[in-house]
Amino acid sequence: MIELHARTRRISGSRLEELLGRYDARSVVDPLMGLPTHLNYLKRHGIAVHGGDVLEWFVRAGEGLVVNDFTILRDIEVAEIVEMLPGRIYPLDRFKAWEGVFFTEEQCAYLGVWHDNVRNLRSDGQTGLAILGLWFVLSYWLQKAHYPDDMQDLPPSELAWNYLRKTERWVGSNMLRNTVRQSDVLATVSSQRADALFLAPPARNAFRSSDARIWMWEAWWQGNPYYNIEHSYRDSLFGARSADEHGYARAFATVLSAAREYPVIIVQATKERLHEFEPHLRNARRNVDIVTPYGNEVYLVGTK
Repeated sequence: MIELHARTRRISGSRLEELLGRYDARSVVDPLMGLPTHLNYLKRHGIAVHGGDVLEWFVRAGEGLVVNDFTILRDIEVAEIVEMLPGRIYPLDRFKAWEGVFFTEEQCAYLGVWHDNVRNLRSDGQTGLAILGLWFVLSYWLQKAHYPDDMQDLPPSELAWNYLRKTERWVGSNMLRNTVRQSDVLATVSSQRADALFLAPPARNAFRSSDARIWMWEAWWQGNPYYNIEHSYRDSLFGARSADEHGYARAFATVLSAAREYPVIIVQATKERLHEFEPHLRNARRNVDIVTPYGNEVYLVGTK
């Protein structure tokens, strides 16, 4: 049975909004955004947001959550996603490699159907919302495999319908320009200007122990059940080049150097990882505040 972490990396949008407000920041760049639900929260609260990531499915989801202001999935479009459409030939064995290992035969067939249907949607916004909704289906299935008696049995199309209808609540406009891009950290940092840079640095070699829900959904989007996300991270700043402690420290310092023009830098850490980041931020910024709002949640805030 596949091992799931207790949760994927969590970034609190409300906590970040509070910090940005404290330092009068009305725009923010997150070059390691992951699933950008926190950026969506900030957007809906009037902050201009710009995100980046090396994984394509995160960026596609961002096109629905961050860039998209008005587009939703209507019932007719949801129906075109969740069901096999008459007259269309589907490669039902596309994800057969996962059958009996992670999913049932029926689930694998639907993963193939949804992969084709989503790629036929009419806009990037709809595609992003669909990817988000279907990711929750994947997460549900993997969780149910661990707790089969605690979660309801629902047909794949019904479960997908339920999650896709919920994506409407994410859509909103702040009447500002918001962007996402598929790029490495330094490219995102240098391509934007904002009041604040937010960094939630990954653990060393994080791509080798990433949450199953993350790597599997990138493999799904790529249409290749054998896809290894190490290929995406291989040449990235926090990839193989930062596998050792010194390489990781150099990578983090490089980001801070590239961010010299940002008035505010916010680094999310834990008490255990504080020593990894604090010395570098103090070298880069005149003023550094340590904010510990809850438990093991720590933020380093550097200002000029």
